[in-house]
Amino acid sequence: MDNKKLHLISYACASAGAEMGCQAGPVVLQQSSYLAELNKLHILYQWDALITSAIQSDQPVKNIIQMYGLQLANIISQQVKQQQYFVVLGGDHSSAIGTWSGVYDACYQQGALGLIWIDAHMDSHTPETTESGRIHGMPVATLLGYGYPELTTILHYAPKLHPKNLCLIGVRSFEQAERDLLQRLQVRIFYMEEVQRRGMQAVFQEALEIVNNETIGYGISIDIDSLDPREAPGVDVPEPNGIHAQDLCDVLSSIASDKRCFGAEIAEFDPYYDKNKQTEQWIIRFLAALGSSQVNCCYN
Repeated sequence: MDNKKLHLISYACASAGAEMGCQAGPVVLQQSSYLAELNKLHILYQWDALITSAIQSDQPVKNIIQMYGLQLANIISQQVKQQQYFVVLGGDHSSAIGTWSGVYDACYQQGALGLIWIDAHMDSHTPETTESGRIHGMPVATLLGYGYPELTTILHYAPKLHPKNLCLIGVRSFEQAERDLLQRLQVRIFYMEEVQRRGMQAVFQEALEIVNNETIGYGISIDIDSLDPREAPGVDVPEPNGIHAQDLCDVLSSIASDKRCFGAEIAEFDPYYDKNKQTEQWIIRFLAALGSSQVNCCYN
């Protein structure tokens, strides 16, 4: 069985999100009884770091995210330089600002970074366009160089992504302002209607072509709310008619042996909304899929 070691980083921060529950997500996963399944399948993994929010709440959220994003970025940069396959477990999706800034730091001298963003939302607001004010709705724009300077300049005063090297999958809830930004930048968006029409496998293969075109490698950032909430209810902002969890598991398994993939990120898991630990079980299955191309994600 062709396995690689998963280097797991817990990003137990929810300051930028809709609720604080997803701060507990990484801790629940680290203590999950379902990790025993990884051992049975001979999936190699180790917990490398725990980043947890302990900042006083009177600080501006952007400063909190800057501090923890910088900490995460430095960890990820070192792992990529050491050719270690990482998986960041959030926490809210502002983790992506640190994660992919770190990958950029490690590889920008060799080439561009590609990114597949799997999410029910576009997460492409700026401080000027946001309706909620929450930074977990801004990481895509931030990585493209739009937003708070404290966050767009983590490790480097440069955009971490080029629009042509980015694509979004599973989008079904957004505001016009963020759509306008991505359309102006010509970012490829696979709306949920297209995923349902063509199938996740076909869409994912096209996404791989996009992120592998003139890049040094790519990563995958997954918001759990991309999944259908009937299968994965443990999220703060559920959107109906999402991606089937098994379909996501299958495509993740298909890239397990791809050496061009730097790593992955799984964010926005809120265990307080997780009925019968459905979401927790699926996340462990996703880890199994990422760890080995030989895994059947339907284990019991």
